Amino acid sequence: MNANLRPVLSKDNSALAVNEIFDSIEGEGKRAGELATFIRLAGCNLRCSYCDTAYAFAEKHMMSLQDILAKVHYPAVTLTGGEPLMQEVRPLLEALKSHTVNVETNGSIDISRYFDLDNVFFTVDFKCGTSGETSKMLPYNFKHLRKRDVLKFVVGSHEDLVQAKNLYLFHYDNLRNRQIFVSPVFGQIEPAEIVDFLKAENLRKWRVQLQLHKFIWDPEKRGV
Repeated sequence: MNANLRPVLSKDNSALAVNEIFDSIEGEGKRAGELATFIRLAGCNLRCSYCDTAYAFAEKHMMSLQDILAKVHYPAVTLTGGEPLMQEVRPLLEALKSHTVNVETNGSIDISRYFDLDNVFFTVDFKCGTSGETSKMLPYNFKHLRKRDVLKFVVGSHEDLVQAKNLYLFHYDNLRNRQIFVSPVFGQIEPAEIVDFLKAENLRKWRVQLQLHKFIWDPEKRGV
């Protein structure tokens, strides 16, 4: 590892409940296709109908920061879950200050407490109706996204697309200059329907994304 990218341990070396750590490409979002180290933490406070990482709810092993950092191989790091913000991740994020960390979070937990960390950006989900978890969303997160952050809609129906558009319009003053991605629930809606909706609604700044890893590898394969 380049010495300039070596993680720096925080004084707080408390353990985290980890599901898996692996190297792959970012499958979606603004770093799609880029090599990254993925740190998947265990546990989640939601139960989305289409969840593809339910194995992270309970499968875990406790790891010290030292052990986690030893498995980081790339300057791009993605902290995901489950829901990573259920645990105290500040020591880990601070230790990764020479890396750029994408925190994938489900939209239900306040992200602003980490806004002071210059190496961190958030990919924040809004859970549409198909998920069954819309009521758990925290409006503050969508009002205060920064330019570096990403808002992601995972949609499984036309109704989800309409709901996503309405949220966007409700928070338009803040979201109009933000990075908006919309992705199909794998196997539930055709990507072409999403493209047609964006054209019909003139959502020119939204970006359609597909989960690259599910096309490169078997959709059920883990650790990719």
